[in-house]
Amino acid sequence: MFIRILAGIAALVAAIVVGGVSGLTFYVWPTGLHDHELAITPEVIQHLRSLKSEHKFGPDPAAFYPGAMHESERLIAQTSVDSTIESLITELPARPQRSTVLRTIKHTLARPGTSESEERDQILSYLTKVMAVCGVDSSDELFNVWRYGFPYGWLM
Repeated sequence: MFIRILAGIAALVAAIVVGGVSGLTFYVWPTGLHDHELAITPEVIQHLRSLKSEHKFGPDPAAFYPGAMHESERLIAQTSVDSTIESLITELPARPQRSTVLRTIKHTLARPGTSESEERDQILSYLTKVMAVCGVDSSDELFNVWRYGFPYGWLM
């Protein structure tokens, strides 16, 4: 009996590790948990438009970010973030839900983009700003699962 329980625990741990390493965990990660309505006002939409119009992925000494090494990488990353913002500007007035924001962000992160780790971290920084503008305080580990394969926040 004890051996079966131990084998079951080992199989569960192995499944979690394989899911994290393979990226499967990200694709099945839910975005609708803790869903609630957001206060999407014209000011929020305007703030999103302002954020979209910013030049992104340039040098940021405050964040110790040197900027994208190549203009093509910068454009890929900026296009990714800007398309997320544009989708939210379109979708949020009709469906002002936390799940709308996280689902849109998840679709963006699922698309192939830059492979540079600095740009990937900076994408998360911009998406965190987008979430703050929309009134979403947490990604519920979506960012950790995308970036590292595991919900490391659960260990804290």
